[in-house]
Amino acid sequence: MSVITVAGQKGGSGKSTLVRNLAILFALDGYKVGIVDADLIQQHSSEFFADRSREGGREVWTGRDDIPGLTVAVWDRSSSIVPQAAIVLAPQADQDSIGDVIQTLGEAVDVVLCDLQGSASVAMIHAIHYADLVLIPVQPSNDDLKSCHSTARHVVQAGKSARRTIPFRIVISRASTGFRPEVERVIEEALENAKLPKLKTPVFERTAFKRASFSRIAPMFEDPKGGASVNLNAVYREVRDTLAQIVEAVKESA
Repeated sequence: MSVITVAGQKGGSGKSTLVRNLAILFALDGYKVGIVDADLIQQHSSEFFADRSREGGREVWTGRDDIPGLTVAVWDRSSSIVPQAAIVLAPQADQDSIGDVIQTLGEAVDVVLCDLQGSASVAMIHAIHYADLVLIPVQPSNDDLKSCHSTARHVVQAGKSARRTIPFRIVISRASTGFRPEVERVIEEALENAKLPKLKTPVFERTAFKRASFSRIAPMFEDPKGGASVNLNAVYREVRDTLAQIVEAVKESA
């Protein structure tokens, strides 16, 4: 099992976009994927992969059956048995349950992706503790930069309390596809000066990402050769290879 936690203390930075598309690309690459949705307010990942209804006064989630080539199941946590599917969704994980959810789900899948609320929370700290890799999306803005620095400090402190190094990477999101405005250069320089490691590949600003939030059709299915799909595949390959290097380094040091 490998755990990727996508964290940030500010909403709208691109966490859910990253989780949704990485989950699909890992699954298409043959990995069994689990998604822990701990964003109790917006639940963007849950709403992308499942349909929600109410039965007997409680919410019921049903995995979609229309994602090309992939099966989706929702884990009803009243059962200890995790269902079998390419993507298994665990919605509404709160601060009290998230650790157990990550561990149990991780025993049934290859990769667990954690989508968190855009704030500093107990759930975020727990998810960071379990992570093999933390991804911190940051938009080109001063507010996002401050949030990024703060989240990175949380990762470092969590590593100290866990007595291990928890690797993390900053992910530049909503980057310009053409002329790079000054604010993007300022952000990159600030990250470099602070010695915060980042992915080489940014997530570009693409209308396909916005369309997907409404249509629930991921860019790689809408237009496999389009700019958004090409960009996401490049991000995925870098995340996958970075994670593999981290896991191998841990094995060698054990």
